[in-house]
Amino acid sequence: MFTSDAISYVPLFCTAFVAIAIAVLLTVIKIRKTAKVSFIAYFALAVVIFACVYTATHPGIMLFSLLILLTSLLFIPYCVMLAFGKPQEYVTAEEVEELAEEVAAPEVVVEEIQAEKIELVEKGKAFVALASDSFSNKDGMQTLLDAINATCIEVTKANGGAILMVDEFEDLITVKSFNGEFPPPYKLPEDLPHKPLRVSTSFKYAQFPLRDNIFGEVATAGKAELIPVPKMDERIVENEPEDFLKLGSYIFLPLRMPGKDVVIGVLALSRNPGVDPFGDSEFDWAQTLAGFAEAALKTALNFKQYTEKQELTKEADIASGIQVSFLPKKLPPLQGLNIGTYAEHTSGVCSDIFDVIPARQDRIAFVMMDVAGKGMNSLLVMTMIRAMFRLIVNTTQTAGTILSWANRGICSEPNADHFASVALINYDPTKKKVQLSTGGSVPVYRYNVAKGAVEKVSVTCEPLGIEKTTAYKDIEFTASTGDIIICYTDGLVEALNAQGQQYSLASLANIIKANAKLPGKDIANLVKTDIKKFVGNETLRDDQTLLVIKIQ
Repeated sequence: MFTSDAISYVPLFCTAFVAIAIAVLLTVIKIRKTAKVSFIAYFALAVVIFACVYTATHPGIMLFSLLILLTSLLFIPYCVMLAFGKPQEYVTAEEVEELAEEVAAPEVVVEEIQAEKIELVEKGKAFVALASDSFSNKDGMQTLLDAINATCIEVTKANGGAILMVDEFEDLITVKSFNGEFPPPYKLPEDLPHKPLRVSTSFKYAQFPLRDNIFGEVATAGKAELIPVPKMDERIVENEPEDFLKLGSYIFLPLRMPGKDVVIGVLALSRNPGVDPFGDSEFDWAQTLAGFAEAALKTALNFKQYTEKQELTKEADIASGIQVSFLPKKLPPLQGLNIGTYAEHTSGVCSDIFDVIPARQDRIAFVMMDVAGKGMNSLLVMTMIRAMFRLIVNTTQTAGTILSWANRGICSEPNADHFASVALINYDPTKKKVQLSTGGSVPVYRYNVAKGAVEKVSVTCEPLGIEKTTAYKDIEFTASTGDIIICYTDGLVEALNAQGQQYSLASLANIIKANAKLPGKDIANLVKTDIKKFVGNETLRDDQTLLVIKIQ
């Protein structure tokens, strides 16, 4: 079978063995998955082995050449795919070590994040526990709000914080919890001294409308706000130049009633200038805690509403009898005056009252009062203020002095935890001189017969029962025959119809101007008829009280 040149076939067999060895190595590579192995390589090696063996046993260079050519052709598409396919990135040993470190780092971060979330959950569970404790504690709601506020300040490393709750009946948002340093982001009253204690005390008892201020806008829009640079936000007002009034950064979060998407309050946090502003992390933490706070507040508020309803039902008969006894049964004849009144109260104990006190020959005192809240505590405050007025108006003191004295008496009473909006009008029929003073939200207007216009004559000041040192101002003018003095509580102009529209001061003023020649009693009756027509069958949301004093 072999010629004398048989040794020349040795390379053919060696080539076959090398091809077999390569096939074995490719198989190991494929099993260990250290690289990808194409089936083309196996097929090409099989062709080479067959070509070597067949040529050695059947001499002929033609078949061998064709088989080798076929092997080469098999590698062409494989090489084209590798040459023009997507480039592969190769990683060095050093890069592998760096990558391992980067992979390890997120594991640490994940562990930290998980620990952080667990801590937030634990703090949130504490809110729910406090909510259940509030059922048996008369100060439980305040304790819950203070705890939520303190926890949010601690977690976000804020310098101060406040929780404001929405009064859906009065369209106001009121500060209920306040702690730390909180530079007011709203315009301070012009007559408020820029002193830390006065500013913080004013804010502690502040009420804001649901518009034209950041608290009301967050409550109305229901959108959380992170404000790292207040000067770039037109909704924020800075009351400089005092250092304690300079603004840093703020977080404002709406608090909703879960399941109803109704905003019941606002959580506000502040950081002082010079401290790193709030970032996304603190914003996220605060939102997480706010979610737990909403669940806790829902539980506490639902139980509070239930118990208050039960208590009011029990107290209503006793308190309503006392309340009705305060209202003048029949107005006495008053020199040079014609009086008209209108009072419509919500169920239970009312918070509004008016009084007419013929003190002396030269003084007839008119009182309009709106005490915050309802229940026995508000009735107690109402009783105390009414009693003080009936004693003090007999003196020669001015209206502003009488309000200041009554305010000090209420602030000194530990059991009087409510405040009151009050208007006191002293009228001297011998000189037709009007002297008045107001505190809180009860305004006094004058229909000026000479101008044919309704003008506001009162000024805004703090309610009675807020700050012991508040001094109330006197306003005096001489009335003319045909002038009308109008005083009312906010429930009258804020009465809502079925479309959610308010009755408004403009509607009241139009009735008065159109009927200014009528007696005060007739004007009050026309206002009553107009309001009832405007409101229709809608439920009364707040007490409505009106006093019309016609100068004859």
